[in-house]
Amino acid sequence: MKRLIHAFLLLALFIVVSNAFGQAKTDYQNVGDSLYQNKDYKGAIENYNKAIEISKQNKAKLAVLLDKRAEVEIDQEEYKKAIEDESAALLADPDFSDAYWNRGIAYGNNGDYQLAIDDYNKAIGFNQTNKENLSTLFDNRGINERRLKNYKKAIEDHTQAISYNSKNGDAYWHRATAYNYNGDYQLAIDDYSTAMFYNFDPEDLATLYDNRGNNKRQLKQYREAVNDYNNAIKLNPKKGKFYWDRGLAYQYNGDYQLAIDDFNAAIPYYQDAKADLAILFNNLAINKMALHQPQKALDDIIKAIELNQQNGYFYWSRGNIYSQIGKCRQAINDFTKAIDFYKENKIMQAILHSSNATNLYIINENQKVIDECTAAITLAPDYSSSYFTRGKVYLKRIINKEQAIKDFNKVIELDTSKSTVSYIFSQFYIGNTDIAMQSLQQQVLKTSSSDDVLNHYYNIACMFSIMNKPKEANIYLRKAIESGYSKDFATNDEDFDNIRKTPDYIELMAESSSKQK
Repeated sequence: MKRLIHAFLLLALFIVVSNAFGQAKTDYQNVGDSLYQNKDYKGAIENYNKAIEISKQNKAKLAVLLDKRAEVEIDQEEYKKAIEDESAALLADPDFSDAYWNRGIAYGNNGDYQLAIDDYNKAIGFNQTNKENLSTLFDNRGINERRLKNYKKAIEDHTQAISYNSKNGDAYWHRATAYNYNGDYQLAIDDYSTAMFYNFDPEDLATLYDNRGNNKRQLKQYREAVNDYNNAIKLNPKKGKFYWDRGLAYQYNGDYQLAIDDFNAAIPYYQDAKADLAILFNNLAINKMALHQPQKALDDIIKAIELNQQNGYFYWSRGNIYSQIGKCRQAINDFTKAIDFYKENKIMQAILHSSNATNLYIINENQKVIDECTAAITLAPDYSSSYFTRGKVYLKRIINKEQAIKDFNKVIELDTSKSTVSYIFSQFYIGNTDIAMQSLQQQVLKTSSSDDVLNHYYNIACMFSIMNKPKEANIYLRKAIESGYSKDFATNDEDFDNIRKTPDYIELMAESSSKQK
């Protein structure tokens, strides 16, 4: 927060002085102060320039005038000019505390965060007996520590600011932000709540509600977060970010249509920001896919890519849609393109190679499956999914049971959650059928998300089919398909080869086809 130096009021149009030269100096400074108070920055600068010109022999006076001109320049966001003026002021008077303070502000706004911290340190030394000033200085220093990602130092500074002035609402706000960046979400929530008592401006209060909502969302308190976003929107209904943030809370809570509504509400506010607009369309695609609207999802992700062709995640996202609807070639093309954007991230590359392997498996390009899985394992040896897919190829396609068992055991070793599809089916393929089926059934009981339950039904159907239990397999496959699972994906899945000729399977596929028409 910028510390404003109070201007002297013009109590008279003239002052009794010993000569006209002294009269002119006083008038220019006071006129400049008055114009600055009235936000006539151009007029203030012109008068400070004249006052500076006639005060060059009075170093203390010159330092004050240069500092005043710098304050105007800060308000006009001319930070480099302000830095030059404050540096000149300190040459004239090296003990001028306000010049260090205001140059710290200019440095901070100019992105010179360490230089800002250095100046605040100097200003703090000059203000040891003024608690209110110390509170603001520590708060300002903390802001710059946060900008340097020194979050713990920032928290310490804001805490110091509060210790000097417990009613410094900005310090609570700024400490909350530092807590947020440091991952201390509950502490951030507490400070945002306190900051609300000291900030009555509707726009500021709306931002505080939004910030608090974001931290609640991080703690998966989605309903509570939505309540905060509702308050933010009531206070400032024309802020697109608030709809965006609430949309994310709805999305994570599984309220996909509400999320779509909010992302659509946010879109008009980002028409001139293509990168943001692209992300919003990607968000729409994610939620429409969750509602089993693949064509609508594709339309949105294509818009996202048209808006920003340099975001690799969008190709990844479209690849996931293609995968889920059984369009393997298109999925592979997108995953391969996405890899180019993640050359510095081995984990991401490994996941993408593994995704390629999954699609290549479906279209029976077995050696390429092994190549992609091996590439993924080389990049990320602890990523278990790649071992699982490679193990399936060795077990079912390229008969190498010994290598298959090694890969499945590697999955079991790496996957400490003991709940993923890779882990469960690895147990199944090495002969632990009871453990695998029990794990799947437990997942159904533990899962509250309807989408996850749908996936569990599908996997149970796969397992029963592999076990050659057609009645049970068809029951669970019907549950999955009728809940929205892709018929095309099931049609291409070799796990159902044992039941394809059963009347129940044929009837289910026919029903699904007629409904999709």
